[in-house]
Amino acid sequence: MEAPEIAEFAVRGDTGLDIFHRVDARSERRYHYECLATVLPEGDSPRLMPYHPIARRHPERMFAAARRFGENPALMQAMALGDPASYPHPQDARARLEVFLYLDFLRLWQVGELEIARMRSNLQTGASVRPADISRLLRLLLDYNQIHAAAGFIPAMRPHLFQAAQTGRDDKWGNAAYALRMMGDLYARAGQQAEALAAYEGAISLGDNAHRRGLAIRAAHAAGNLAALQEHLTQYESKWSLPDDLAQLNPAIMPIATKEGSHGTDTTRELR
Repeated sequence: MEAPEIAEFAVRGDTGLDIFHRVDARSERRYHYECLATVLPEGDSPRLMPYHPIARRHPERMFAAARRFGENPALMQAMALGDPASYPHPQDARARLEVFLYLDFLRLWQVGELEIARMRSNLQTGASVRPADISRLLRLLLDYNQIHAAAGFIPAMRPHLFQAAQTGRDDKWGNAAYALRMMGDLYARAGQQAEALAAYEGAISLGDNAHRRGLAIRAAHAAGNLAALQEHLTQYESKWSLPDDLAQLNPAIMPIATKEGSHGTDTTRELR
C-alpha cells in the first residue's frame, strides 16, 4: 500500500510544538522547511499561534500534526548517528515515511546551523556583515522559529537596520527592509509587540506594501497603540482594499488590547 502524504509535522520548539511543512522552490530547484505555527500546551485545550495563512485557514491541521507527535515510537527513541544498532526501525509505511521526513529535516536544520554559527562568529569578531547576510540569517531563524537564538542576534543587527530606515538607504534588493520585516516577525512571535511595530514601521519607511502595513496593523493592535493602529489603517485604506481580518481590528469594531500580547504574524515567504 502506498504511504500517505505528510503535509505538516511537529518538532519541539522554544515554547511548544512547532508545526512545519516543506516548501518547494521549483524555479530555484531546491526546497526548505518553514514553521507554520506553534501549538502551546495549555492543559486539555492547547492554543494555536498561527504564523502563516495556511495555519490561519486550517487550524485543525496544525492540531492534528501536534497530536501525531510522539505516536510513532521510531521518532522518539534515543539514537546515536554513529551507532547503527540504535537506528529506528519503523513498523509500517507511514512510520517509515515519517522517519525519512525527519531525517531530511535534520539535514537541512544542520545546514542552517552552520550558517547561523558562521554569522555568530562574524559578529563576535567584528567582521564585515552585508545586508544580504543579515536578511539570510533572519530568514533562517524565522523559518526554523528559533526565537531564543534570534534574541541573541537582534541587538547587534538592530542599529544597522534602523540606521538604514532613518536614512532611507537600502541596497537594490531591499535587504534592509526585508530584514526589518523579519525582525518584526521575530519580535511578534516573542510577544514583544511594540518592538515588532517599530521594526515593521522601519521596513515601511524603506518600501511600503500591503503586507507590511497589515503586519503593522496587527502589531499596533496587539501592543494597544491606538494612534499607530489608526494611522496604519488609514494608510492601508488609502492605497488598498482592507481585508476583513484587518478591518476587524479597527477599534470602532473591536476593542483594542490594553497590553502586549503574543499574536503570531503572517510570514508568507513570497511577501517581503
